[in-house]
Amino acid sequence: MFLRDPRKEIPDHFLAFANPTRLRILQRLGEMGEVNVTELAEHLHMSQPRISWHVRMLRHGGVIRVRRDGRQVWCSLDVENIRLYRQRLDEMLGITQPSAGKPRVREEVEASGGVRRE
Repeated sequence: MFLRDPRKEIPDHFLAFANPTRLRILQRLGEMGEVNVTELAEHLHMSQPRISWHVRMLRHGGVIRVRRDGRQVWCSLDVENIRLYRQRLDEMLGITQPSAGKPRVREEVEASGGVRRE
């Protein structure tokens, strides 16, 4: 599987979260699982074309999955992809998952008085 440079993918991913309407869409998907665009528009009291635009941004950022059933477009969270982007960001920043006996990077920085020691 070909992966793009994470420095190019990560901004698109996190821009998907950078809007209150998109966060409300994500919250609704988290509550309901899968929702069609028409239902999202009704729930958020917005036009269907506007919701579709936000859905496109979320899909481009790899945050949601979309499937078509006739004329209906159904959306759901892409939890695995969100997890992968988080992992890529952690790797890029040098943050590793805590392992037995090894403190997290933040704990290391706090313990050293704000200076990260390698």
